[in-house]
Amino acid sequence: MRRPLLLVGLLLALVAADRPPGLGDVADIRVFDHDTHTRVVIELSREVDYEVNQLAQPPRLYVDIDGVWLDGPLAAVRERGGATPVRRVRGGQNTLTRARVVLELDGPERGYRVFHLRDPFRIVADIYRQGASAPPRREKPPGVDAFDTRPVQRIVVDAGHGGKDPGALGVDRLREKDVVLRISRELAAQLRRDGFEAVLTRDRDEFLTLQQRTQRANQLDADLFISVHANASPNRRTSGVETYLLDTRYDRQTARVAARENGTSVGELSELQKILASLRLGYNERFAARVAGSVHDALVSGLRKRYGSVEDLGVKRGPFLVLFQADMPAILVEVGFVSNRAEGKRLASRDFARTAAHSIARGVRAYRDQHARSLVAGR
Repeated sequence: MRRPLLLVGLLLALVAADRPPGLGDVADIRVFDHDTHTRVVIELSREVDYEVNQLAQPPRLYVDIDGVWLDGPLAAVRERGGATPVRRVRGGQNTLTRARVVLELDGPERGYRVFHLRDPFRIVADIYRQGASAPPRREKPPGVDAFDTRPVQRIVVDAGHGGKDPGALGVDRLREKDVVLRISRELAAQLRRDGFEAVLTRDRDEFLTLQQRTQRANQLDADLFISVHANASPNRRTSGVETYLLDTRYDRQTARVAARENGTSVGELSELQKILASLRLGYNERFAARVAGSVHDALVSGLRKRYGSVEDLGVKRGPFLVLFQADMPAILVEVGFVSNRAEGKRLASRDFARTAAHSIARGVRAYRDQHARSLVAGR
């Protein structure tokens, strides 16, 4: 009986101990359930070293985090209801200078992956459901563990909507899902000719959830995610090209576009969606902004060269759910308005699909070259 009593004594001593100076904080612990896995996000006040271990009896995964303090409500047990691979999450101070977050699992040998994001620094643990496994990670050179430290090569092209979801409906029964599939096929083919590895989220008329789209990009460990869409407006005179990246800030026009692409109403762009979007801001943002600017400029100039006057609606930011879960720089491109008669006629043509695709690919090439130069310069 001496060992249990000793452990209890050590635990009580830790609880009663004063916090040592110089430690960072566990700022938050968040849990999200998805179709194939549960995601636990541990947000820290600064960059830290951490270690991950899995135990079988009882089944659990724990993350030891050096140089931080965890107490108060964040240390409380989080009970998980329903059929999720994580039964409960709990935390505490393992030593005076090390915090521990424990994920109690619903069974042994659960597939998982753990990685980190910066600005703010977050440790992310994905625990996969029974029958699912952690996605394979492609081989990387030693020491390379983040998209911003490797060349841009693997790109996932997402044709928006599809299947039971036609997207925006335009003049002469033009459907957004058909327009963007044609462009996305052309774009993937052009990217391959340019030496990229390009993968389509859908290559036919099928319905995919927003989560399934970015999930495939994450599973493939992609370097970029480009979601292709076409716009619509009650004002039939409205036309032009705009490109979006993820943000919580948005104006009334962006809210309308985001609501349509999210499959919600403007009134349902709730605080929850703002919170979800904020989880992805920071680390990816500056790279997404560079991709968006490069692609947008190339698309506008390419369409103007082919068709003359094309309205430049700019690069904007908004709470697009299809971008939220991407682990890499992600943008959403609105190539034109199906509701505008002149622009809709262009969008229905294969010539437009080729022109738009080749222009977007040119923007991606420009970003790849810029990114390669920044790798050499070390910034």
